[in-house]
Amino acid sequence: MTHPHPDDLAGLVLDGSDVDPLVREHVSGCEDCAALVDRLAGVRSTAVESEALVAPPEDVRRRVLAEIAGSSAQVVPLTPPSNRRRALPTWVAGLAAAVALVVGLGLGRLTLDDPAPSPDPRDPATVVAAADLTALDSEQSRGVAEVVRDADAVTLRVEARDLGEEDGFHEVWLINLDGNRMVALGVLGDGESGEFRVPGDLVDEGYRIVDISIEPDDGDPTHSGVSLARGELA
Repeated sequence: MTHPHPDDLAGLVLDGSDVDPLVREHVSGCEDCAALVDRLAGVRSTAVESEALVAPPEDVRRRVLAEIAGSSAQVVPLTPPSNRRRALPTWVAGLAAAVALVVGLGLGRLTLDDPAPSPDPRDPATVVAAADLTALDSEQSRGVAEVVRDADAVTLRVEARDLGEEDGFHEVWLINLDGNRMVALGVLGDGESGEFRVPGDLVDEGYRIVDISIEPDDGDPTHSGVSLARGELA
């Protein structure tokens, strides 16, 4: 919600005749802004009441007159009446200070009440390894893979592209550097991207080669032997 500028709210207290009707309409429907205007009105009322003049003691007047009589007066040219500025009531200065204070405590809270953007749930994770995925028969880029670690788990994020239109599904594997062991992590979803939980400490144990294979829908859980992209985590 967009709230009026503090000057406009103060205007309702000072002289409501020049206030934009839209400001009045907003205040009539906004409890927070209406409460702020009531606070400012209270400040004005208190300041006006405090302007009552109190006569100084008589001895103060005598001392001032005696001081003037014993000194040489300096002639000061009078400012033409047309150039003299009208003195502001003291409650105006008090109201200005109150506006600054109430804005900090009141409208500042209005800003905090506005919903903040939702944080990216991936922000707390730390990227600990990454790999560029390329075709096995060329250096053509086929995407990237990242291993991210947070307080709860280790996850492999894969963003692939240009894997072709061959029938079957694209499965992601982690292959050990010894070339003899591999673990299937799962199938890429729409858009050739996916996130896969990595069991235990596989990456630290040498399972650092990310492989994407094309797998026929034949019920065989083993690697088909046809890799579309591969890269080593570092």
